[in-house]
Amino acid sequence: MSEFSNTLSQFIHEKNIKVYSLIKYCNFDRSTMYKIINGKRNPPSKETVDKMAEFMHLTPAEYSRFMESYEITKTGADNYYRRKNAQNFLMNFPDNFSIRPGNYSSYPTADKAFSEFSACAALFTQLELNYVIRNVLSEESQDDQGKIALFLQPDYEFLFNLIASLNLDCSLEIRQILCLSNVETLTKDHELYNLKYFKNIFPLYLRNLNYQAYYFYDSIHSHFFNLNAFPYFIVTSRYAVACSSDYQQGIFYKEASVVKQFWKLFHSCQVKCQPLFQVFHLTPQNISMISSLGLNEITSYLLQPEACLTPFISNSILEEALSQDLPDRQQLLEMLRQFFQANTKNLPHMHVYFTEKGIRRFIETGRLKEIPSAFYRPLLPEERLQMLQALLPACYQGYYRMLKQPLDQLPVNLHLCVNDNMGYFSFDNVENQTTYLMMNETGLLSVFLDYMQSLDNSSFYTPEETGNFIKSIIQNLQQHLAFYKEGVILPPPCQNRSFEKFNNSAY
Repeated sequence: MSEFSNTLSQFIHEKNIKVYSLIKYCNFDRSTMYKIINGKRNPPSKETVDKMAEFMHLTPAEYSRFMESYEITKTGADNYYRRKNAQNFLMNFPDNFSIRPGNYSSYPTADKAFSEFSACAALFTQLELNYVIRNVLSEESQDDQGKIALFLQPDYEFLFNLIASLNLDCSLEIRQILCLSNVETLTKDHELYNLKYFKNIFPLYLRNLNYQAYYFYDSIHSHFFNLNAFPYFIVTSRYAVACSSDYQQGIFYKEASVVKQFWKLFHSCQVKCQPLFQVFHLTPQNISMISSLGLNEITSYLLQPEACLTPFISNSILEEALSQDLPDRQQLLEMLRQFFQANTKNLPHMHVYFTEKGIRRFIETGRLKEIPSAFYRPLLPEERLQMLQALLPACYQGYYRMLKQPLDQLPVNLHLCVNDNMGYFSFDNVENQTTYLMMNETGLLSVFLDYMQSLDNSSFYTPEETGNFIKSIIQNLQQHLAFYKEGVILPPPCQNRSFEKFNNSAY
């Protein structure tokens, strides 16, 4: 029996459905239908499955479960949950507006009772463990040369919520060693362990903390959960805390020689591990890092709210828009010109997926999220028009596609680029710096590459529909520019018509 046949059989039984009537309603072959119900044949087309759901009068929750069982059977459980995990991560990608500098809680000073702890103290409950860790981090945060080492998995919610929510100075060095699963293992909630860990540590990168994660491969359960008493530890310049994998108990140390021994253990493990990400901020001082983002005629997938418009920035627009106050402006100008030209050359190898909202935001602001605002002034309406006109053929050719629901609601801060060789996320951190998180770990890269490659035509508008929408935007902008030159003020372009209205218009 397949997942789909099990679910279908259950609904038929629970709702007392007459199979003959279901067969007639769906206009389906009787023998084939019984084979589907018994799991001896693959599910029918999605259109037929929708008719089944309609006939059985499924509630929204039941319909969601029915369609999930269909997708699991169609693609396989491993593929389904991997792609579902990837999409959930992307659709819940955090923006930085909710976390701003100065909005964090300050670390409280350590409690007086904590200073009276003995050199070695047993911690019998999670409450005691959390209390000690809060005080340990509190003291370390006061040190101008503070350092914290974490040898544990990113599933200790109290610890990572504490670090992400408090006002830590970037001088506080935080290093972590974590174990990644050497196979695609799912949690009991059908989450991928490795992607779940990434989701838990990502706020630390968003916060622009001095944080770096290092990884090694192993079987997570055999390494940490099979009768290991205290497999985790946290160590600072003054203290060390060993704890159990369920964070229910631990041992606190403050003897200098013991703390030194924990540091020695951490460093001996770190040299055997690899950095999980390469992190850099795109600034005028390190503009040379964009060379590592080159696609080099490799089939690449880009997912972001606004279309990747750098291939359509002409030399004249770049010359005029690049800030005159930038140091070494001429050198920056040449580097950016080469980067944009390389993107233009690679257009036939690019699959760029964007949203209606992202294009509208570009029209209204003249800003591209992929380029830090410090580099250039807002693009003029005439420049925006010129770039959209250059974009239009790429839409009709299918290189650029506009997303349908639910992907049309991509978070504004999300930019993802992946191919067989490399991948990165770019986003604005809380300091409004454009941050690039280059994936060093191949398993994480393969999850997002597989997701992007799995998107089918149901996820996008057709090339013709996408091109027609951009054409309508161009016509709208041309109209506004013409009236503006005549001194007539119109409402801002693109705010009064939805894509569906554009798409149903005659051209």
